[in-house]
Amino acid sequence: MINNVVFDIGNVFVRWSPDEVIRRCFAAMPDNADNRARAAKVFRSNLWIRLNLGEMTQGEAELAFQREFALTAVETKDLFFHVMDHQGQIAGTEEIARRLKHAGKRVFALTDNVHEIVAYLKQRHGFWDVFEGVVVSAEIGQLKPQPGIFRHLLDTHGLDPAETVFFDDVVRNVEGARAVGITAFVFTTSEQCERDLRELGLTF
Repeated sequence: MINNVVFDIGNVFVRWSPDEVIRRCFAAMPDNADNRARAAKVFRSNLWIRLNLGEMTQGEAELAFQREFALTAVETKDLFFHVMDHQGQIAGTEEIARRLKHAGKRVFALTDNVHEIVAYLKQRHGFWDVFEGVVVSAEIGQLKPQPGIFRHLLDTHGLDPAETVFFDDVVRNVEGARAVGITAFVFTTSEQCERDLRELGLTF
């Protein structure tokens, strides 16, 4: 019996597209190889990882990005503006989460994310109150798919992994959840998410 439903945030509740961020910042063509390479360089960098681990503030990261990627102060501020601004809400997921909560299920979020971005998203979007608890990588210094971030969620909220399901858009994070005994699915659309939940026997 599944009693606990855990959602990622990026590409589950809100849009997350590094390529779109870079395109917006530098007026790059969409679906361009150079654009994708630049996005990978920035958002897979050690600086971005450290920011998500809570080892740097956004202000410190902006200065470090200027040094490492030869960006101007204006370009760096634009980068972080578009990181936040492009994260529009994905249709359908909040409704599912609210119906689950109304049906008596415990609903949580587990996200690799940055202090300042989470604060911005909490101001912009009203879905946060649906979560009984939220685990943010920057707050605990661990990233998915490390076992520790999943165990932190389970231990903090007293969850039985056998009674828990997790949705994330990244395959390796789904595999990380499964490695600690949590049922997990790759999130593609809210419609598919609902089908996956119903196939587990949930009614909501």
